[in-house]
Amino acid sequence: MIETNFNQHHDRPSSSLATPPEHGIVSGERRILCVMRCVVGGIRTYIHYNYPTLAEAGFRFTFVGPEGQSFETFSDELRGWEEPEFVGVPVDGKRFRLCSTVRRLLRTGRFTLIHSQGINTGIQAVLANAGLRIPHVMTSHDVFRPVHAQGFWGPPKLWLLGWILSQIDTIVTVGEEARRNHLEYLPRLAKNPGRVATIRPGIDSKWYAEMDKVNCTALRERFHLDPGAFLIGFLGRFMEQKGFLSLLDALESLRNDPPRFPYHVVAVGNGDFEREYRRQVQRRGLNSVVSFHDFVPDPRATLRELDLLVMPSLWEALPVLPMEAMAVGTPVLGTDCIGLHEVLTGTPSTMVPAGDSAALARALKSAIENPFSEMAERFCPEARRRFEVKASSAQLLQLFRQNAHVKIEPRVAAQPVLPRNQ
Repeated sequence: MIETNFNQHHDRPSSSLATPPEHGIVSGERRILCVMRCVVGGIRTYIHYNYPTLAEAGFRFTFVGPEGQSFETFSDELRGWEEPEFVGVPVDGKRFRLCSTVRRLLRTGRFTLIHSQGINTGIQAVLANAGLRIPHVMTSHDVFRPVHAQGFWGPPKLWLLGWILSQIDTIVTVGEEARRNHLEYLPRLAKNPGRVATIRPGIDSKWYAEMDKVNCTALRERFHLDPGAFLIGFLGRFMEQKGFLSLLDALESLRNDPPRFPYHVVAVGNGDFEREYRRQVQRRGLNSVVSFHDFVPDPRATLRELDLLVMPSLWEALPVLPMEAMAVGTPVLGTDCIGLHEVLTGTPSTMVPAGDSAALARALKSAIENPFSEMAERFCPEARRRFEVKASSAQLLQLFRQNAHVKIEPRVAAQPVLPRNQ
């Protein structure tokens, strides 16, 4: 593995960006510059599921992301891949020199394509690519909300954003609802809607078939829970859009109108608001029914142990987590917000209005007293077929070939798709 860093952080090896690695790919024929502002959550999952197919076809990758433990962990997960490179960008408070780093990399002439992850990253990549004209594909993991169009500066900002993003060769949205959202808020893109494509993410179903006969009890043992307690899981980033505060509101309501059976919520993840959410649990007196657990890179065993996955999201682009839950037969209670609605429609999952904590409380009580585990188990084979990633990654491969204007011959398969639990 080649690890490159302008500041030679820690004691990791470094190589010159101006000179291709001795045993790497020395021309721009196959190397993709993958640019990220973060390497957790949906972006990390997206790369783990989709990039192995691209690697099998001969593409090689240089990943650019923010320095720190998350990027170190991400690079460790991809050690088994062929010829990966990792460029950590220093983060100094709010300063993140992504644009200058990407431009310096692009000027080496080693890259046939830029693949940026997210709108903010896409903007930086467009600026870095000015005058270089390297083909650019952006996958948007975002959606727009009414707040973005409000105020005097709202419309001009959206117009400017649409103009910048129109410089990208192809914008990939992860769902049809997200695509319609982009075209509605960015009229400039709507003038050429063919450049906005939908490639829905998915899962590697064989990884979930392995869990069919696994008996998972780690969470109950760690938190000394009654074996008969109904175990509810909240998994993901601790941030506004995931709706954790709505969940706490619902749990407060349940305290006044409790279900007939005991229950416990385990919140698994990390994020900017984790400290605040822990304080909220304490302040509301919910410690007896809510526990926090560190982020787990492989969620399969955790999902398998749950009696219910709750996703009180306020907005999403298109989450993979409910696909993963359904693929192991775990019931899902989510909201009807954009993106999540698209995944849960036509499944045995339950949906409540986004942001409606009273409706969420009623649905939680109903799920505890009348579990729909059997329906979820029966739907499991269909979930694995419906959400299989192979078709999506094949579409992404075709898009890369079209934009890179190169014919890629198959080579050695990448290793592994997702890291195992330690």
